Amino acid sequence: MDSYINKLRDLASSAASSIQSKISRDYVFNLSHKPFGQSGLWSLYKAVRSKTEQTVTVWVFDKRYFERGINRQLLAARDQAVVIDLLKNEASQLTRLRHPSVLQVIEPLEESRGSLMFVTEQVLASLDDLVNPDHQQHATGGYRVDGDVFDLDDFEIQKGLLQISKVLGFLHDDAHIVHGNLVPASVLINAKGDWKLGGFGFAQAQGAGSGEYQYDYQMSAQTQRRLDFLAPEVVFDGKSHCASDLFSLGCLATATYFNGRSPLDCRNDVGAYRRELDRLSSSNALTKLPEQLRDPVLALLAVDPGSRLSLNEFQRSSFFDDVLVAALRYLEALAEQPMDQKISFMRGLPRVLSKFPERVLRRKILPALLDQTSDHALLPYTMPNVFLIIEKLTEESFAILAMPGLKQVFSVVDPPPQTSIVILDNLPLLQRKARADVFRSDVLPVVYSALMNSVPQVQDKALEAVPAIADSMDSKDLKTQVLPRVQHLYTKASVLSRKICALKCLHGMMKSLGEQTIVEHVIPLLRRTKTQEHGVIMAMLEMYEEMGMVFVERVAVAKEILPALWTQAMNNRLDVDQFKRFLVAIRKLEERVEKEQIKYLEKMDRGTTTVKVVDTSDAWELDDSVVQNGSGDTRFESLVMGSSSPRRPKTMPLTNPLAEKSSTKTPVASGWEWDAPTFGSSPFHHP
Repeated sequence: MDSYINKLRDLASSAASSIQSKISRDYVFNLSHKPFGQSGLWSLYKAVRSKTEQTVTVWVFDKRYFERGINRQLLAARDQAVVIDLLKNEASQLTRLRHPSVLQVIEPLEESRGSLMFVTEQVLASLDDLVNPDHQQHATGGYRVDGDVFDLDDFEIQKGLLQISKVLGFLHDDAHIVHGNLVPASVLINAKGDWKLGGFGFAQAQGAGSGEYQYDYQMSAQTQRRLDFLAPEVVFDGKSHCASDLFSLGCLATATYFNGRSPLDCRNDVGAYRRELDRLSSSNALTKLPEQLRDPVLALLAVDPGSRLSLNEFQRSSFFDDVLVAALRYLEALAEQPMDQKISFMRGLPRVLSKFPERVLRRKILPALLDQTSDHALLPYTMPNVFLIIEKLTEESFAILAMPGLKQVFSVVDPPPQTSIVILDNLPLLQRKARADVFRSDVLPVVYSALMNSVPQVQDKALEAVPAIADSMDSKDLKTQVLPRVQHLYTKASVLSRKICALKCLHGMMKSLGEQTIVEHVIPLLRRTKTQEHGVIMAMLEMYEEMGMVFVERVAVAKEILPALWTQAMNNRLDVDQFKRFLVAIRKLEERVEKEQIKYLEKMDRGTTTVKVVDTSDAWELDDSVVQNGSGDTRFESLVMGSSSPRRPKTMPLTNPLAEKSSTKTPVASGWEWDAPTFGSSPFHHP
C-alpha cells in the first residue's frame, strides 16, 4: 500500500514538474534576476514568448516566503494554506473573467513544489507605483518605465478612472461579484497605458459575509484587505455589496491625487477609521481633487450605501466631459461604427492629436490606429494620423512601435490611390526615422510601385518624391528600377504637366546618376524629345545647362549638349527673352569648353613627343615611351587610336592638330584628321 501511495506521489510530482516547465519552455525570463515590480506577494518578471516574441509578464510566488516568517514568526501550516488559497483565487478569477479592463491572463496558474506561476499581458507598473512617492524608484526623480519617467497627468487619470468604473459595472452586473479590495496596488498599467483591474484575491459573491473586520498582525499586510479603502458596512457589519466597491472607488480616486493615500488614513486601526469617517467630508485629501471630481467623489463616499452615486452617474459626471476622453473612447469602439462615421472620426482626429500626452500617443493611440490599417478602405484617412504621431517618435521608438505595423501597410497590393499619395508625401519623414537598410528594403518599393501606378496623381506624386530620396537609393536600383520608369513616364506622357514633372524628376536625380548614365541615357532621351511646348523646352534648357556645367566633361558638352541647345534655341516659338536665355547658357558652356580645351592642349604642348600616324585612322595617340621631362619621368600617357591593330606608324615632331594646314609645309599622311577623344576614353578628361 505504501509503495502504491509513493508511486502516486511520484506521478503527481512528475506531472507538476511537467506543467511548470511549460512556462519555462515557452517563455524567456530569468528568475535569478531582480523582479521589476511587486503586486502583493507576487514578484513580476518581464518575459518574452519564444515563438511570437510577444512581451509578457510572469507572476511568481516563491514558497520560500514562508521560511522567512512574519514578524520573526513562522506561519502555521493552516495560515500558509490561507495565503496559498488567496493567491490561487486571484489567479483563477483573472483567468475566468474576460473584459477589456480586466488584466488578461495568457497562461493559467501552474503550481510546483517551490512556486506558483502564471503569465499575463505585459504590465509596466501598478497605480501604487506611480502615485506613491515612498516607492524606491521615486528617489531618482520619478517612477521610471523603460527609462522614461512615468508621471500621470489629468487626462490619464480621467481615462483610467473611467476604465475602472466600467469594469466594476461588468463585475456587478455580469459576473455578480464584488471585488472587495479596490486599492492602488490592484490597478495595473499595461503597455498601452490602460488601467487593468487585478487583485481579485478577496473577490466574492454579492452579499456574502466575512465577519467584522479585524487586522491580523500575525499575517502579512499583503494578505489582508486595506482598512482605509473599505466601506463602513464591510468594516462594521462584515458584508460586501456592490455599493461597497463604489465607496472604494471614491477612495481610489482620491489616492491618485493624494500620493496613494486614502482620505481615511487610519493605518489599519478600526478606532482611527471611525474617527476619520466622522470628519470625512472635511478631509484635507479631498481638497487635492480637481473641482469637477470633488462632488462625484463625495457622493461615492456617502456612509449610507443607498445614497452613493451609481457607476453610470459617476461616468456621466462633468469630470469625464472632455473631448480627449471622448475621442479615446470612440477609438476603442471604432470597430463597431459604420464606415461613414469611421471616416468622419479619422478626418477630425488630427485636430486633437496634439493635445494628447505623448505617452498616450505612443502607447495607446498609435497601436489602435495601426490596428485599423487592416481595413484598406479606411487607410487614406487613418495614415495621416499615424504620420502625425510618428513625427514625435525617436528613431528607436519608431523601429519598435511603428515600423512593424507600417510594413503591413507598405505590402498592400493595389492600395487606394490616396493611401499611396499620403505615403509618398511622408517619404522624407520615413527617411529620417527609419534605418537606411529598412528604408531601402521596406519603403522604397512603395515608390517603385507608385511610378508604375495607373493613376496619374500617384505617378505625379512619385515623380515629385524621387529627387529628395535619390541619395538613399542603391545605385543599381536607381538605374534599373527608377530611371527606366521615369523615362517611360516621360516618353508616354500625353499631358504637358506630367512631362514637365518627369523632367524635374530627372533633373533632381542627376547628382545621383553619374556621368556615364547621364550621357548614355538622359541626354539621348532629351534629344529625342519632339515636344515644342515652352514649358518642356525651358525645363530641358535648365537640365542641359546644369549637365554641361557640373555633371559631364567638355567633350560631351561640345558634341552632345551644345548642338542640342542650338537646335532648341532656333525654335520659332520662343520669345526674345527665352532666346536670350538660351544664348546665355550656350555662351557659358562654350566658354567652359574653350578654357578646358585650351588648358588641355597647353599641357600637351609642354614637352616633346612623337606622333604615330596611321594611314586609315581618324584618331591619334601619343607614345609616352619616348616623352620624358628633364629628370627622366614620363610626361604623357598613351592616347589609344581607334584602330585595334595599327600598322607601325611613321614618326614626326608633334604639332598642334587644330592648327590650319599649310599648303606649302610638311605634308600630312592621307586619311589623318583631328578627332577629339570620345567621352570616357581619355585619362586627361576634365570632369
